[in-house]
Amino acid sequence: MPLTVPNTAPFSGAQKMWLKGYLDALNSALIPASGAIPSHPSAASLPPASAGLPITILWGSQTGNSEALGKKLSKTLASKGHSLTLRDMADFSTTDLTAAKNLIIITSTYGDGEPPDNAAALHTALHASDAPQLASVNFAVLALGDSNYPDFCKCGHDFHARLTALGAKPLIQIIESDVDYDDSFAKFTQQLEQSLSSLAA
Repeated sequence: MPLTVPNTAPFSGAQKMWLKGYLDALNSALIPASGAIPSHPSAASLPPASAGLPITILWGSQTGNSEALGKKLSKTLASKGHSLTLRDMADFSTTDLTAAKNLIIITSTYGDGEPPDNAAALHTALHASDAPQLASVNFAVLALGDSNYPDFCKCGHDFHARLTALGAKPLIQIIESDVDYDDSFAKFTQQLEQSLSSLAA
């Protein structure tokens, strides 16, 4: 009987595809012309699949830039084998935060250092006295802003400082981005990939 990957196997789609290709090649090598099937190799003899991590990306945006970057980052990290969830901050609660093992926040700053409209409720709840402890959460923050304003990237810094105060562990230091965010986003993505790779090893 040829080796196959069960539908219930706890792997991501990319990992299952890799294993299926490997097992197809192995089955071809194991089945001789006579049709006799030798004993199966032990599971320990199979190379380990790369370990993907569950990652939640939250975006806070007034104009859509953070959402666009969130989608771009989601595709990049998914291509590395990670399991991605992309969410609008307006649809996320502090209770949801406690279940987010690896949290990425991409947010702009609005007005006089305030959070964007869709991030306001989460920002307020996170700063409340009854906000939950987040010791099991790893996080990173990309803060978008405009250096022409005095409270440059304040919302991103608010999230970074409060998550740290609640026990969450930064994967990388906060990265600020001015109006032209391409270089900052590339730097953020590179550092984040390296940190997640180390975490998954």
